[in-house]
Amino acid sequence: MEGSEKVLIVKLSSIGDVVHTVPFLDVLKLNYPGLTVDWCVEDRTCEIIKGNPFLDRIIVFHRDNWKKNLFSIKELRKREYDIVIDLQGLLKSGLIVGISKGKRKIGLSGAREFGWLFVDEIVSVNYNQHAIDRYIQVAKYLGCKSLNWKWRIAITESDKEKVKRIINKINREMLPIVAINPVARWKSKLWKEKNFSELAKRLIKEGIRPVFLASKKEKLAVERIINGIKGAVNLSGVFNLRQLYYFYSNCLATVTLDTGPMHIAAASGCKVIALFGPTDPLRTGPYGNGHKVIKIDLPCSPCFKKRCHEKRCMNEITVDMVMKEIFLLLN
Repeated sequence: MEGSEKVLIVKLSSIGDVVHTVPFLDVLKLNYPGLTVDWCVEDRTCEIIKGNPFLDRIIVFHRDNWKKNLFSIKELRKREYDIVIDLQGLLKSGLIVGISKGKRKIGLSGAREFGWLFVDEIVSVNYNQHAIDRYIQVAKYLGCKSLNWKWRIAITESDKEKVKRIINKINREMLPIVAINPVARWKSKLWKEKNFSELAKRLIKEGIRPVFLASKKEKLAVERIINGIKGAVNLSGVFNLRQLYYFYSNCLATVTLDTGPMHIAAASGCKVIALFGPTDPLRTGPYGNGHKVIKIDLPCSPCFKKRCHEKRCMNEITVDMVMKEIFLLLN
């Protein structure tokens, strides 16, 4: 690279994937400040990169509205790129790479759904390492020498004010807050609701405010968990992704399943206690120091199955195990 190229990053979703790609952008721009960098992202995850000082343009693709996508495609085609980088490696990202005008089109080894058809350079990466480290391998391939980076998720003053206002409302006693993410898309990743209920009760007994976080659609599931538990708070659907990032930075810790907000919490500097079962924390666990993964060692884990009849890997995680880690943080 010469350092003055126009670059397009294609990383559409999910929440965790987009959070993991932010360090790649950081490394690129810190090594080559003269680059012009655009990013193709989906509407449901674009909040994560809005306001990033290293981005020149965000091109938003809509998951459920192809009419709007026609406009996005038109915007994409206006610019000729020197380098297009597909960090998603799926058919949907491959199609965007195919549509874009790029002199070099780069993808990762291991692309699925024929995503490799749309690139002409493939970077060999190790899938037995964390996703962030895989993307940094691509930065090295592009000639980056310094691999230091910071999480850059832009928070506006209005975001901060909203979060502070809500914290003051739900936590007048100024107790330490433990955030809890009790939902995940895969059924095999779920922990029993009664365990989350018991965890909330025990946190309250220890003088800690449990605050449950999920999407607006999952609000009723959280209501079931905290039904009748005085002192537990449900903030499902209250924050956008950047506000969620700032909220986590005000928490003692977060207890979470393997889900997108876990990575936002880790990026915020909040200590993460992550419950893992069917997936591999070496690949997609909370990144950085000071986090704790609770995982039951079983011959079948990680299986990467979205459904499982037994779910021993999650069912054998106890509330005592989680409380032990929280006590260690308190001490």
